[in-house]
Amino acid sequence: MSASVSGLVPKRKGSKMDMAGSHVTDEQFDRETGAKLIDLKRIFATIRRRQWWIVGAMLVVLALTAIAYVAAPRRFTASAVLALDRRVDELMAGQDTQASLPTDSPTVDTAVQVLTSTRLAEEVVDRLGVSTVARPTGGQPVTTVGARSAAISKVRGGLQVKRTGLSYAITVGFDSTDPQLAASIPNAVVDQYILDQRGDKEGARGREGKLLADRISQLRGQVIQAESAVARYRAATNLIDVQKDSTAVQQEISVLNTQLAGAQADQAAAQARLSALRSSSTQSEASNLLRELRSQQAQLSAQRADLAGRYGSLHPDLAKIERQLADIDRSIAAETSRVRSGAQSDVQVASGRSSAIRSSLSRAEGGLAAGNAASVQLAELQRNADSVRGLYQTLLDRYRQSVAGQGTDQSNAYVISRATVPNSATSPMLTLFAGGGLLAAILAAALLVLVLEFFENGLKSRQDVETELGVPVMGSVPDLKTVPGVSMPRNDPMGPANYLVEHGGSVFGEAFRSIRGALRIGHADQIIRSLAVTSALPGEGKTTTAICLARSAALAGQRVVLVDCDVRRRASSRTMVGQVNSGLTEVLKGEIALDAALIRDTVSGAYILAQGTSKTSDYDLLVAPVMQKLVTDLCNQFDLVVLDTAPVLPLAEARVVAAMADGVLFVTRWRHTPANASRLALDMLGRAGAHVQGAALTLVNMKEQARSGYGDEMMYYNKFKQYYA
Repeated sequence: MSASVSGLVPKRKGSKMDMAGSHVTDEQFDRETGAKLIDLKRIFATIRRRQWWIVGAMLVVLALTAIAYVAAPRRFTASAVLALDRRVDELMAGQDTQASLPTDSPTVDTAVQVLTSTRLAEEVVDRLGVSTVARPTGGQPVTTVGARSAAISKVRGGLQVKRTGLSYAITVGFDSTDPQLAASIPNAVVDQYILDQRGDKEGARGREGKLLADRISQLRGQVIQAESAVARYRAATNLIDVQKDSTAVQQEISVLNTQLAGAQADQAAAQARLSALRSSSTQSEASNLLRELRSQQAQLSAQRADLAGRYGSLHPDLAKIERQLADIDRSIAAETSRVRSGAQSDVQVASGRSSAIRSSLSRAEGGLAAGNAASVQLAELQRNADSVRGLYQTLLDRYRQSVAGQGTDQSNAYVISRATVPNSATSPMLTLFAGGGLLAAILAAALLVLVLEFFENGLKSRQDVETELGVPVMGSVPDLKTVPGVSMPRNDPMGPANYLVEHGGSVFGEAFRSIRGALRIGHADQIIRSLAVTSALPGEGKTTTAICLARSAALAGQRVVLVDCDVRRRASSRTMVGQVNSGLTEVLKGEIALDAALIRDTVSGAYILAQGTSKTSDYDLLVAPVMQKLVTDLCNQFDLVVLDTAPVLPLAEARVVAAMADGVLFVTRWRHTPANASRLALDMLGRAGAHVQGAALTLVNMKEQARSGYGDEMMYYNKFKQYYA
């Protein structure tokens, strides 16, 4: 209505209002509401409010758990412990002809896989018997065709094999409803595993011996062939020993080379003498005889010269000397011819000797080359024969070891402890069922509470209203049927309004004083003269709130008028005055005066402008300017004008009438009105120009709110209820 009233209107977009009605920005509001993502107090309040649902859900789950525990079959578990030895003692030295693998971590893991294999399960079933393993609980033998497969599946399904830490020990357990079978199968598994290991080793050794025997038989023929080839080649090449034959030929060549050098030297010397003899200057030195004859010739020549000089050429001695010189010349010529012939012979002899030695050397070298080529082939044949003979000998030795070691193989696994028949069942475990049942009960109860809270759309407290709707809460109106010590008759619309008059000091009366105080009604600074009371949906206590608020203000000494603006349902009129012939509609039409239409409430002194019982109602009158004028006129006559409007969501005139008032009190029913419906209604009121001053929670269950009403002042009702009369 007035500009001053707008200061009380909360800003619903961009801001929210705190508990005192002051503005709080969205950022501040988000920080405050998001400061505690997990609100423990709210959680405990919810638990208290839903305690019977929680107890019921937990009892149901615990009962089902107890039934499951009683109905569960008793199962027994027995275990045997198997260890893998890192050493395998040999009964005979050097018997281990097979490559042994070290017992390491992968070996243990492999043993675990073997223990859980289908093959071992089949052998265990065959060992114990199909009827023993696959018999049903009653002990009757199994006669079906798939009995063996069922028994194998049963062994594999119940077998539990695991390595003990990082040790070389393996625990083999079995779970069964039969304690005898629970102990028999682990023992059979470890025994069969050890037996299989020994059998596998013996089988491997037998297969190895057979392969060695076959291979030795093949190599024996190859050895004979290789050695025969060597012998035949020796005979063909006349090589007895490659190394010795080669050395003898080399020594012969060395001697021939020495002889050839000497012969060539002698030939050169003989050739030199022959050449010297052919030279006249050296003929006298060819032999002693020639030197002597040359000496005699020289003496006779000297005598001849002496005689010729003394006696002349005719001296008889000269003739004698001449004859002697002629004889000496003939002797020299004969000796020279003889010496030359000898030297020539020596040259020929030396040349022939050299040629002979050279020919022998050539033959020796050729023989050495041929011998070397033959020795290479012989060496290749000899190496082949040695290789085949060595392989043959190696396999023969290994075969002897394998034959000697047959029957002495041992398993590298041994039993540490055998499984014994269990005296008590391992499942079902009471502690497991109890803990699991309790946990399941808690989870079921929590899930149930979450589902209930999720599907509960109503607002529960002052904090919920201010958080969800963004408007301050003016007060919480209790449901009188839940107030301790209050007995309200059923189907009495005026019951709450009459109780307010009769018990003004009660918590019910205090609720409306709180609303009036929040709106400053009756105060010197009261701004709101006209107040529209509305709600989102029907049945939220809107009419009762309007009547009680009007009576409360009237009892406080104010002039108050209650206007029934609900043309369709006439709730206020029916509740307070019953049937009237004329009322608001007739006043708006100008058919009667305002004063004539006003009806005084004799109990409180308040006035009511009711709705008449006319069958023809003009719904557009409420949104006409005449309605606005009427509200203004009433504000001039009364201290407070309370407009009881229709619900906002279904009827458009309710929004228009609410906008005509100075302020709007929005009513929402505790834990009943969906928060989304309230938000939509407030949004519509804002679009219509209404000034929503705040909200009021109605029909609040005092007992439950006092027990679990976190975020609302009624949570502390039990602490201050003695103040109420």
